Amino acid sequence: MTAPHYHSHVDEPAAVGRRLKEARLAAGLSQRQLSFPGCSAAYISRLEAGDRVPSLQLLRKLALKLNADEQYLATGTQGVELPPPELVEAEVAHRLGDHEFAKERYERVLEATSAPGAREQAAQALARLRGETLAGEPEEARPAGGLDDPTERARVLWEHARALTRDGDAAGAARYSRDALALLEYADDRRRALPEVGTNPAAGTASSPAAPALHSG
Repeated sequence: MTAPHYHSHVDEPAAVGRRLKEARLAAGLSQRQLSFPGCSAAYISRLEAGDRVPSLQLLRKLALKLNADEQYLATGTQGVELPPPELVEAEVAHRLGDHEFAKERYERVLEATSAPGAREQAAQALARLRGETLAGEPEEARPAGGLDDPTERARVLWEHARALTRDGDAAGAARYSRDALALLEYADDRRRALPEVGTNPAAGTASSPAAPALHSG
């Protein structure tokens, strides 16, 4: 039975349930995979049936896991996506060369923001700042070579990605391909903004990007 509707933060419990189910299926998750401590698979089933009304806090957590807009889940209306303060701070720090602070702010966006556009922007910026995303991979599994030049390193990673594709490891190939692209973008940025004579290219300046951290070295 559909829950009585006395909650101003959602339109109708049944409609919320339909949108939640659609978002879950679009994300490729089962009710159990979407569940977390305090929100069981059984409770998600009741939410999707319209038998329960989620709180704003719960909607925000579900939206984060589904990479969905919490206002859309609640009301069916896409929210006007204003950049969160952390994203603005990260962008300013990134442009001014404070890359460590920028990384910390981008990570905060991914932890605390449910807005898909802001999360995507933060994830892409983090990938470029890190250069590679394979820090957790065993050292011996990473291809060697090209560490002195980002373009050559990108070429090494790209060849490794193609080998992984031939071996049927699509996920691994995608990771190495993203890393290769991040390094190529960094190399392009470095060519467009050459450091002044006497500066350290690896350190970066306000007008010259710092070298991305290479975890394969």
